Amino acid sequence: MASLQDIRHRVKSVKSIEQITKAMKMVASARLRRAQMAAVANRPYTEKMYQVIGDIAASNNGLTHPLLEVHDMGRTLFVILSSDKGLAGAYASNVFKEAKIHVTGTAEAENFTLEQEKADKANVSSTFVSGQSSDVNKKFVTVDPASLDIISVGRKATEHFKNHGYNIVKSYTDFSERPRYDDARKIASEVMEQFTEGKYKDVYMIYTRFVSAISAVPETVKLLPLENIGKEEMQKPSAEYIYEPSAEEVLGFLLPQYFVTMVYAALLQAAASELSSRMTAMSNATDNAQDLMARLDLYYNKVRQANITREITEIVGGAEALK
Repeated sequence: MASLQDIRHRVKSVKSIEQITKAMKMVASARLRRAQMAAVANRPYTEKMYQVIGDIAASNNGLTHPLLEVHDMGRTLFVILSSDKGLAGAYASNVFKEAKIHVTGTAEAENFTLEQEKADKANVSSTFVSGQSSDVNKKFVTVDPASLDIISVGRKATEHFKNHGYNIVKSYTDFSERPRYDDARKIASEVMEQFTEGKYKDVYMIYTRFVSAISAVPETVKLLPLENIGKEEMQKPSAEYIYEPSAEEVLGFLLPQYFVTMVYAALLQAAASELSSRMTAMSNATDNAQDLMARLDLYYNKVRQANITREITEIVGGAEALK
């Protein structure tokens, strides 16, 4: 049986942990509100840019751009958004599972499809990255690891995939909780440069879509080549616009900007998802610490009562022996 001093030390250590997790929960909660506002505020701009690009492409058939070209040869690139820090529950591991399902392709494909279908039914009004429905962007792909390159965002993704032998061509860190537009521009510029040079035939991004403070869903979207641009607008009646200097030059300027906006939107979604996962994890840890302290207090009282009973018994036994 543990001594009273050992139990007091254990209670003190658990109380210290409870104070830390409670503080981390409050910090994550405050940051989550800002991250959620940023993700929501970015959506109208993304949607409007997608609409403008769609109108240009729909009214001017035959326009070409390097980001629209389909490459028959080349490798496949995954841009994987994860976290720089831990203590965020299953946030990072869910992203890794999503990536590995696409890489292996067979082991968990059926379970993945069922779980993704359930999540989509439960979150009909979910946000999305590119202005399109999440069903349009959703891609279930299988990739040979030998022809796969990875751009990792966040220390957790870099460490995980490097330790598992994947080829990481570039890694970005130190902004997973607070992404800036410049961070998105750096990532997007690297991807666009490699794609236009013909090194990659497909570029996919794996990120976590923020649904609510207690729900976030890992998703895979195809970034390049840009597909379905203007197809929805072609089916709708639209007004004719005159573009200066020309529709092709306007499209050539807007497409790279739109691509950067897609990456930035995903970073904002991932940041909100990370903070919500950390808030939930720290809330659960705080509750568990409080439950453990309650059990330790009960155990402390039991041990103390047992010691008192034992001492009384010894006193009574000693008194009886003196008679």
